[in-house]
Amino acid sequence: MFKKKNAFYIADFSLPNKSAYSLHVLKICDAFNEINSNKINLLIPHINKNYSNTKIKNDFLLKTKPYINFFFEKKKKFNFFYRVLFSFKILFFLKNKQPDIIISRSIIPSLVLALFNIRNTLEIHSELSGFTRFFFLIIKINFIKKNLKFIFINDYLRKRFNIDKEKSIILYDAVDYRDFKPSNKKTYDNCVFYSGSFSKGKALEIIIKVAHKLPNINFHLFGNQDTIYNKEIKKLKNVIFKGYISYSKLTVVINKYKILLMPYKKNVGVLIKDINVAKYFSPLKMYDYLASGKIIIASDLPVYRDILKNNINAIILKDDVKIWSKMISKVLKSNNYDNLGKNARKISKNYSWRNRITKIINFQTQ
Repeated sequence: MFKKKNAFYIADFSLPNKSAYSLHVLKICDAFNEINSNKINLLIPHINKNYSNTKIKNDFLLKTKPYINFFFEKKKKFNFFYRVLFSFKILFFLKNKQPDIIISRSIIPSLVLALFNIRNTLEIHSELSGFTRFFFLIIKINFIKKNLKFIFINDYLRKRFNIDKEKSIILYDAVDYRDFKPSNKKTYDNCVFYSGSFSKGKALEIIIKVAHKLPNINFHLFGNQDTIYNKEIKKLKNVIFKGYISYSKLTVVINKYKILLMPYKKNVGVLIKDINVAKYFSPLKMYDYLASGKIIIASDLPVYRDILKNNINAIILKDDVKIWSKMISKVLKSNNYDNLGKNARKISKNYSWRNRITKIINFQTQ
């Protein structure tokens, strides 16, 4: 337990929502509350009124009830103007709070606070785009930069942003392995599991082709069914969309499967044009998969080679449909790969939210 810290976490999205971003923010705040006698204040523009504090706690398997401050009663289109307005609202809110720790997932609030000589730590999980690139140039001005520290989720991003090692730290994402209770009872026969988004380059290109080759194996997909591949999927009886599933339900449902898929292409698209997230992204599902103790079959991407080790805690495959088809079929019929799941479960304990927030606290207060 740390000495009492007056802490604040800033996120410029309406929360909670169905995204991994929401899970990350709520889990890191929850971990802080477990090790600090003062609750962290989560500062967001708008709270989703469909979620009570109890529902948030239950859906995200939080150990503590979150302490949330929001600054707009109605959800707004969060454009540049409202991001700036939100940032100044935070500035005035913090004026007399005497914060010990401020962590931000949002560049504009970080910049505004630093301009007014308020020290904070900015978490960077992706490339910057549009006007945020301009703001990052401002941040690098010395009298502003002296009030900032940076957290990156991998070394690729730290190099891209060219931040000194003295001012930054690399921290991978995390999981609360206590949420997962591995079990091999009542697993589905001839079914494999995928959860997440279906953006270009994520999952479906490979799954569709593999499903054609393995008509007797069912591919159960969890996530929002908004994809450009709907027409192709309708032709396949063995690709089944299960829809969005809450985090709390996912920790239970995942036990029904032997194989968990991470079939990414070398180019993964997002809403931001011309940005390939495969170079830097850190899918939270990877940590959930590890904690579940199941067998992970994943694409060979440099971005998670530090975590996933072939034939140790996962099976890593080249982008070849024949290889994927053969391996899925082989693993479903064999018990020779069960140790991979056990090893994955063990390593997940190294990537806990508590470990992550402890490192953040030590980094910001040193």
